[in-house]
Amino acid sequence: MEHGLVNVVVGKFGEYNQASIALNFRKELEWLKQKLRRLRSYLREIDIQSAQNGNAKSWLLDVEELALDAEDILDECAVESKGTNYEISQLSCLCAFSYSQLVFRFKMAHRIKGVKDRLRSIMEAAAELKLFHDLIHSDQPSTSTSRNVKWKRTNLMEKDSKPVGIEPKVKEILRLLDNSAAPVIALVGMGGVGKTFLLQNVFNRVKDKFENSIWLEISQTYSLRELQADLASNIKLNEVVKGVSEIQATELIHERLASTRALIVLDDVWRATEEDNLISSLGLPRGKNSQCKILISTRSRLVCRNMNAHVYEVHTLSEEESWTLFCAFAFPDCHQNQPPEQLEGIARQIEEECGRLPLVVKTVAASLARKRSLTVWESKLGQIRVPSYTKDPIMQVLKLSYDSLPAHLKPCFAFLSFFPENEEIDPHYLINLWAAEGYVPQGEDQLDIGLSYIYDLYNLCLVERTGDIYDQVDKRFKLNDLMLDLAISISRESKCAFSVEETLNRGPSMQTSSRYRRILLGKKSIGDDDVEVMARNRGYSASCLRTLSFSQDIGIQNIPAMLLSDVRVLRILDLSDTNISSLPTCVGNLRLLKVLNLRGTKITKVPKCIRSNKNLRFLDISSCHCLQQLPQWIGELNCLEHLDISGINSMPKGISNLVSLQVLRLDFNNCKLSIEKNEFFQLEDYVYLINLREVSIVIHHEAELKTMEKGRIFAVLVKMRSLNICNASEGHVDECNLPSLPEEMLAMKNLEFLCLDSFAVSNWICGFSNLMQLRLYNCHCAEYPALELMPSLINLELNFNDNCKALPKGFGKRRGFLQLHVFKILNFPVLEELPDLEDGAMPHLEILEVFQCPYLKKVPSGLGLLKSLKECEFIWTGISIPSIREEDEELWNKIKVNNSSESIYLG
Repeated sequence: MEHGLVNVVVGKFGEYNQASIALNFRKELEWLKQKLRRLRSYLREIDIQSAQNGNAKSWLLDVEELALDAEDILDECAVESKGTNYEISQLSCLCAFSYSQLVFRFKMAHRIKGVKDRLRSIMEAAAELKLFHDLIHSDQPSTSTSRNVKWKRTNLMEKDSKPVGIEPKVKEILRLLDNSAAPVIALVGMGGVGKTFLLQNVFNRVKDKFENSIWLEISQTYSLRELQADLASNIKLNEVVKGVSEIQATELIHERLASTRALIVLDDVWRATEEDNLISSLGLPRGKNSQCKILISTRSRLVCRNMNAHVYEVHTLSEEESWTLFCAFAFPDCHQNQPPEQLEGIARQIEEECGRLPLVVKTVAASLARKRSLTVWESKLGQIRVPSYTKDPIMQVLKLSYDSLPAHLKPCFAFLSFFPENEEIDPHYLINLWAAEGYVPQGEDQLDIGLSYIYDLYNLCLVERTGDIYDQVDKRFKLNDLMLDLAISISRESKCAFSVEETLNRGPSMQTSSRYRRILLGKKSIGDDDVEVMARNRGYSASCLRTLSFSQDIGIQNIPAMLLSDVRVLRILDLSDTNISSLPTCVGNLRLLKVLNLRGTKITKVPKCIRSNKNLRFLDISSCHCLQQLPQWIGELNCLEHLDISGINSMPKGISNLVSLQVLRLDFNNCKLSIEKNEFFQLEDYVYLINLREVSIVIHHEAELKTMEKGRIFAVLVKMRSLNICNASEGHVDECNLPSLPEEMLAMKNLEFLCLDSFAVSNWICGFSNLMQLRLYNCHCAEYPALELMPSLINLELNFNDNCKALPKGFGKRRGFLQLHVFKILNFPVLEELPDLEDGAMPHLEILEVFQCPYLKKVPSGLGLLKSLKECEFIWTGISIPSIREEDEELWNKIKVNNSSESIYLG
């Protein structure tokens, strides 16, 4: 991690050169720059040594502390220089400085001197420890910096799940599900053995057989109330359960499920005490005659005993399975994933050291993917075989994947400790957090670079993708619990993070420095009294704090000013989903603050103190149900790049001043634009937001349609990547005369996602060469354009059209839809025919879904030619089930047909 941090700091010296000139620190900062550049040249070698050398490890931590302090100095100088109102030519005169500027320069000079002295000591210590031979040579900067990392736009994930040995296990669990004597089935196994992955495969196979199929993720510190709420929302009891006690909620849930055919999954149950029996606490029926089936995954056999569950042991892979899985990830570019002859021997040795745990096998193999140097493989084997002094050998092996990460990805991975267990990660938020810490360079390409980092971590099996992997809009990720443990462990070691688990009165743990950089209190159920204790505790030195998170701590209603009075370098403040209703005014003094998350709080108005946070890049005030409107001064935050105001009905005119804005998230259904020339935001004001990349627009008035038809807006928003447009005007009900969108939209040449609702579909839409996902709602056209010619289209959804009787025959032509993976045809009440498919049509199609097409009598000819097809559903159609079997026995074993209230699963 240290190598990456030094790269970040060295890069900032160039960016902030003007600041150093303005404040007369040029000479001192130039000295620091040269020394850090020299030091950086050796860090890659030392970073590798640190895993085996305790002295090297300690020395690297000192380097990291120094780099962080140097970065704080640079950022503070940059902000201070922006506030000056004098000319550089005058700076030699002492009188050119105000009193506050003189005080700032005095304090900063003292801090710079301290950093210089520490750097000298660090270099002397390196010489004494003989960590490297010569600190005098190599003034050339390293070629691998976080600011020069090459990146590319990624359309799809580069790997799939590559299941190995899963099918026999799935069939055995399916057999148990058919056994009425086993209402509760528990998958038991050690961490990383693949319990959740196996459970997901079973769940996806049978979920359509049940009236309700519900998946609940159970954390180590779960809230029964939250689990009851999640369960109730799935069985349409959420409003009823809200106002009752836990015991009453249990009774209501039991009563509803007692006569319901339901599948309930409790994933990753930890607690094993009798009083924490989740099945009873949640109200799940489990008698022998119950129609409910309950699936559990756990590491504890005691959990199974308390829940009287039928136990299915999930063992490690067989020798053959482990080798097959290893090769699939280590040699994805080789014929049949077979290793080159010169690497097979050492590859087998490395695979053997992975203990046949799927997670460890995949992670280690992925870290070696496409590497053909025997030296690299020998080095990896040597690292794995180093005697481990940790209590957890699995964690030691997983840490090797972290050690082999490129320098720029190490701090990015460690920062994932920011997120609570089982929480889905919004990539936009994560990238803004990284950027606030300096791990991703801020600028026009910030989101692209950040996404490439996430995909790199995904392809190395360090993060997982949730939901539909082909959805280009809702891209979310999560950490396996072992990977979260790894991220927390690394953060603690580096003194960069501090997750409070001890009593707050005790202050920071012995493992962490009092100069910690992050406090993460998410989901710790602390209260205002605890925060007051923390604010008064001198052990919590706030002077170096960069990140402070109280996310989801519902017991917090107040943030004391004392806690934030001295956090001069705070960059991230996350108070989301707490019960605070106001902020202390000292928040306005946080001049380096870049990320402020107030989502789901009880604020009634946007705190005026935020007006002073001129460097703010990310602001989330969504789901604040007590908040009615935004102030006009919101437009003064001219560095803002991401603004989420979902849940607010109106936008002030000031938003048009946010020229740096890249992402504007609104409540798609309720946020109305103004048609009057007043203080509110209008559709035509979008022309000022020239950097916008993601937005949803709802048209409520005919005047807005006329503005849109002129095309000026789309001709200006050329950086747009994700666009959602809904026509909700009074005239949109005229289905025979829907308005068209202007061809000027093609100026958005980088558009990747487009959703059109209640607009006519023009032929020019096929000109979006980079479009990956297209949703067309309520278009009511009899004929569709030649969408099959769109070269990048991955996901296509056609929803509600009561004029189309037959889809174009071109949809089924050879070499049509060359990149399409998902095709959904939903709610076509008069559709009678799907196009026949030629050999070579839709060669990559994996998911085909046809829903609510009552006049569709047969499946298209040639459906069996779709060799990549994994899921095929015909639900509520007029298709005769026997006709499918007669046409194609293989296809019969793939598809689902549901033409009645009873789900039929074939295959």
